[in-house]
Amino acid sequence: MDMYKLKFTKLQLEIFRLLCVKAGERLNQRQIARLLKVSPTAIAKAIPKLEKESLLIKEKQKNMNLILLMLNRNNKMAMQLKRVENLKLIYEARLNEFLEEGLPGATIILFGSYSRGDDTLSSDIDIAIIGRKEKGISLENFEKRLERKIILNFYPSLKEVHKELKENICNGIVLSGGVEL
Repeated sequence: MDMYKLKFTKLQLEIFRLLCVKAGERLNQRQIARLLKVSPTAIAKAIPKLEKESLLIKEKQKNMNLILLMLNRNNKMAMQLKRVENLKLIYEARLNEFLEEGLPGATIILFGSYSRGDDTLSSDIDIAIIGRKEKGISLENFEKRLERKIILNFYPSLKEVHKELKENICNGIVLSGGVEL
């Protein structure tokens, strides 16, 4: 069955992930090639499929012979796949495991723009910690890996959270524990 075959090549997936991490930024083919440690020709060959699927936007720079690429933030599928990429990055960095070990028994929820997939390079990663008192946790290594500032928000219980913020948190992604309403 075709369901078991990958729709994109490994390089196309790497390009898409890079554009997700660098969301809101325009990158030229040489920059992408350098960051992914492949040839600019390989990048040029991989782009048409991503462009055909409307996952990226390709612009020609007028004054130079440069092609600029960026994530197509107007495409619903691109944004849904970006949300998946964001969650994969959290799990691959093992941030969820680190927080579970450091905050046993707490409910840990990823919320805000990063959980929705509409974050940009200047966005931070918001994580709600429910059922634990504030604790100093060093997240610098994760911030470097994920290229985002990580903000931990501690709440003794969900009942004490303001209504709008509670809705935002409840619309997030539970990384550990559960939510009781």
